[in-house]
Amino acid sequence: MKHLPDLVSPAPGILLVEAELPDFSVRGALVSGADRTVVWDTLAIPDHMAELHHNVPHATVTAIYSHGDWDHVWGTSGLQIPTEEIIAHPFCASRFRTELPRTLEEMGRSEPHLYGGIELKPPTRTLEDPESMDLGGMTVVLEPFPGHTQDSLVGFIPELGILLAGDAAESPLPFLNPDSPIEVWLRNLDRWAERLEAHPGRGRVVPAHGPVAGPELLRANARYLRDLLEGRPSSLPRSLSPFYQETHKNNVALAKRA
Repeated sequence: MKHLPDLVSPAPGILLVEAELPDFSVRGALVSGADRTVVWDTLAIPDHMAELHHNVPHATVTAIYSHGDWDHVWGTSGLQIPTEEIIAHPFCASRFRTELPRTLEEMGRSEPHLYGGIELKPPTRTLEDPESMDLGGMTVVLEPFPGHTQDSLVGFIPELGILLAGDAAESPLPFLNPDSPIEVWLRNLDRWAERLEAHPGRGRVVPAHGPVAGPELLRANARYLRDLLEGRPSSLPRSLSPFYQETHKNNVALAKRA
């Protein structure tokens, strides 16, 4: 498996960081203004972050966790540049005290070549309300987006019309957890789809999993979730990987309990 990520620049000032894992790929981003750089998610292993300092024009970075799932936060110790702070939702911070050490221990035993020796880096600052970060000619607006997880955040770059979605939107289909607040998730998807559709030039969605898309990805995720809640058959791609076949099966079961 390839450890070093692919780097893709969809617009000046933003670099997408895309890495392969055994069952799926995962994507984070570097966003740089004149004064500051943000690392949006640090992916799953330190190797994913090891070479990014060549693309950072500042002496420090601010890391932001879209949520506390392991494949978004375990790479922080690989950053070869100091972190000014690590920002996340308060629920994400609590996951670093409970769930994540257990998950790391289990996965480190089963796949030590990938996950052995990883040092967890918890958030140093949390936020529950929207917050705007001025990077110098570039802005990242952080906003809680509960849905996939209770601790999910999204980041919007108004200058580019880009929504860094984490797992709030996903292709080919979203991933439900037992505590996913589906109705709140739906409202967030609809609201952000409208906002991106109204953006000059029509906005773009950068999910952690699946191709970069437009607001139609948010609309498709919302349709899928509504179909689940209302017991209708979902319109799925003809070919789903085993991972997403299992995801859909679990989603159907979880929606029945909602």
